[in-house]
Amino acid sequence: MHIPKVSVVIPVYNVEDYLKRCVDSVLTQTLQELEIILVDDGSPDRCPQMCDDYAQRDSRIRVIHKENRGLASARNAGMKIATGKWLFFLDSDDWLESDGMENLYAIGEHYQVDFVRYRAIRSGWPGMEPHAPCMVEPVRELHEGFYDREAILREVYPRLVVTPQLTMGAVVGAWGSLYRLDFLREHDLLFYEEVKFSEDLVFSARVVRAAKSFYFVDTPGVYHYFYNPNSISKSFRAGRWDSCKSLIRTCERDFSEDPEYDFSSQLHCLRWFCIMLALNERRYLKNR
Repeated sequence: MHIPKVSVVIPVYNVEDYLKRCVDSVLTQTLQELEIILVDDGSPDRCPQMCDDYAQRDSRIRVIHKENRGLASARNAGMKIATGKWLFFLDSDDWLESDGMENLYAIGEHYQVDFVRYRAIRSGWPGMEPHAPCMVEPVRELHEGFYDREAILREVYPRLVVTPQLTMGAVVGAWGSLYRLDFLREHDLLFYEEVKFSEDLVFSARVVRAAKSFYFVDTPGVYHYFYNPNSISKSFRAGRWDSCKSLIRTCERDFSEDPEYDFSSQLHCLRWFCIMLALNERRYLKNR
């Protein structure tokens, strides 16, 4: 059986205006030994048919049609059927540089790490130059290079869940890494489907905790992170406070009694981070 070098999982929901750009950017990758998994999460628009049309055109494409249960459920569905050596999550309103998968795959194979992290490119963000590097707060930044277990404990653990400055941790977006699939399966690293907001936060923290090593590429490239005002992270959701409470409960369950590190102060900061996030949402309520 031929094993693809990379499985690319693309959750699809209500993105008919962006899906072609996204999928075409994968089909034209310089690394051709790919498996492309389109997960139609009960999309109400033309996306289900578009996914099926793509599958008929290219044998590397597999399609899952399922009822709508959210991003975490869609990613899990794709991950469970993936057969590649490495796994990559691509949001369906974003797209890839043509050599993105080849570059990440080469680094992963060379350093034999559990995942490869990289700096993405912001595209279409208000007030930003085209192709601006995807920078985060200074307290979250990583330096380029190889991180072994000692470096992970020393440099990433103190800001794994959240930072004392009440920002997200140093490693968050699931789309920001290429993962070794057998590593994810060995440690049963799936998304918690009950967490509907910032599900990447707890997934990525669990990934880092399980990893023996990773590599971070600081040169912007690979991935175009598009500003879509209708995406989950950039639009109001009435149930977001309930989702925040679910995130808090999940992190407290997973990180309260870690044998290598005391996360109690980070869990305390996480509560305040979620409270401030919920208060920020109040500005949307005046007309509702």
